[in-house]
Amino acid sequence: MFLPRTLKILLSSVALTLVLGLTSGCVYRQDVQQGNEITQEMIDKVKPGMSRREIIRILGYPLINDPFNRDRWDYYYSLKQGRSKTVSSQSATLVFEGDNLKSIDARLSDEETDTQG
Repeated sequence: MFLPRTLKILLSSVALTLVLGLTSGCVYRQDVQQGNEITQEMIDKVKPGMSRREIIRILGYPLINDPFNRDRWDYYYSLKQGRSKTVSSQSATLVFEGDNLKSIDARLSDEETDTQG
């Protein structure tokens, strides 16, 4: 009498474990975007000598505005797509002299790095 009930519980446990194991790969993972997306067209519009206001109209506000170095603005963008283990990133560093742009260093090559998990 104990054997059929024990067997029933054991089979139910095994079935539940199999169902959970098989469906765990079906979890939806949302894309995660962080920062300001930067395109080559946007960078092409930015020229040395432009004012901070003109830059903000083109690129938006910088992601990183260092309070200790007010003449440097950093823009950063990263995208992790769903279940992918790679993160593509872009960055741009703008250096000002007073209110005018002195130089720009942009890395828009969609650098990809592997992540854990």
